[in-house]
Amino acid sequence: MADNYGAAAEFYDIAGRPYWKPRAAALTKAMSAAVQTNSPIVDVGAGTGLVVAIIGAALATVPILAIEPSPAMRAALASRVQANGLAPRVTIAAGTLAETTLPDQIGGMVACGVLGYLTPDDRHALWRLLADRLAPGCRAVVDAAPFPATRTVRPIRVGVARFGVRHHEIWLGSRPTDPGRIELTTMCRVVQDGRTVRESVSTVQWWALEMRTIVAEATAAGLTCRRAGWDLAILTAGPDRPLDTQRSGTVTSTKC
Repeated sequence: MADNYGAAAEFYDIAGRPYWKPRAAALTKAMSAAVQTNSPIVDVGAGTGLVVAIIGAALATVPILAIEPSPAMRAALASRVQANGLAPRVTIAAGTLAETTLPDQIGGMVACGVLGYLTPDDRHALWRLLADRLAPGCRAVVDAAPFPATRTVRPIRVGVARFGVRHHEIWLGSRPTDPGRIELTTMCRVVQDGRTVRESVSTVQWWALEMRTIVAEATAAGLTCRRAGWDLAILTAGPDRPLDTQRSGTVTSTKC
């Protein structure tokens, strides 16, 4: 199977680091209940391991199951896990969520940047899985689509980093295709002295999932939903305890 992230893996952290920095506190707060269980936190689409590193540093005893289908991403993931001393408690699974055997009980789940790959039936199966397998009081974190399904978004530079005399950039854009779906375009570019010396462009078909759709589907499956910023939702099987309420990077008490 083709590696959709083969070219982009080199650039992934350039956008991922600034994305997760203001969200790290909300993420670790949401996952903190896993400490009271003997069950792993599952990171679906673990990428280069940014979320694994955040959770691993904050929750020093919790096992983590990192699921990642991309070989290029897994290479960076394994390197980060080892560099951060997390190898004894991070299991890396090569494949998708559907291809991975999960334990009967999980201490939490992070599924960010992946819902767009799931069909409605796949999403309903995910909500049912969370309702059945989340340990009492434990939570899942999911995200809404970054771009709308109804209009074209011209490419936006979402990250840039300097490497010696060159700058590495990553751009995202989208256009509507079928109802509720978009073609998501990722452009990775290396620039020196204002001249592009290397560039790659990849596209994927993506379900542009709005927060209200996440709310409706998750609630129908028996999950409770709370928002964390504009794009993250915290899901719990059954009633949830209120979390800290701050404007930036933490979970609000507002229902989704």
